[in-house]
Amino acid sequence: MSLAEFIAYVFTPLTTALAVWVAYLAVSKGTEPQLLAFYQPNPDVPSLIDLVIENAGGGSAYSVALSVPVPVNCFGIEKPDKDAGSIPVSGFPSVAPSQRFVFNGGQYAGLDSQLKDGLTVTFSYKYRNAIGFERNGREKFVLSVKHLQSMPTRTSADQAIVDALKGPNNTTVQEIRNELRVIAGHLASIAKGRVG
Repeated sequence: MSLAEFIAYVFTPLTTALAVWVAYLAVSKGTEPQLLAFYQPNPDVPSLIDLVIENAGGGSAYSVALSVPVPVNCFGIEKPDKDAGSIPVSGFPSVAPSQRFVFNGGQYAGLDSQLKDGLTVTFSYKYRNAIGFERNGREKFVLSVKHLQSMPTRTSADQAIVDALKGPNNTTVQEIRNELRVIAGHLASIAKGRVG
């Protein structure tokens, strides 16, 4: 067998098979779901913490089940309140690509009392691969709020405007409002002087 025959009969088909395999892996990874679960500060209310569950992957996950209930609505800033809820282990019927569920997790002390040093949760789900066969997937998370313990509390821009408009503090927005009222009064008196 000559070198040209070796390349034609052995090397070329192997190279082609390798290229097809790499292309399949790329397409396959693009169609798999990637579930994420984490607690984050609420962007509007500084003392609240949200639980976020989202699918950052390219494929839908369905029949999503949780290994343990995930705590939500756990309130208490200094000490935990007694009432708390959870997302049941039955989970979600499906989570589409880029779909995001945001739950009211609660407040720091309430969540910390439920999660302690971290709650290990496994999400089990089904999905279809690039060829269309059903596959099983699993994602494992350790949920905690310890990383939020020393986070500064900030008010969102929207909430700051609302607070400025209705609050007792003399803010720039309220000063502008008061100045506009004074200008409106002067304009009204000038208008009366011209009419009368």
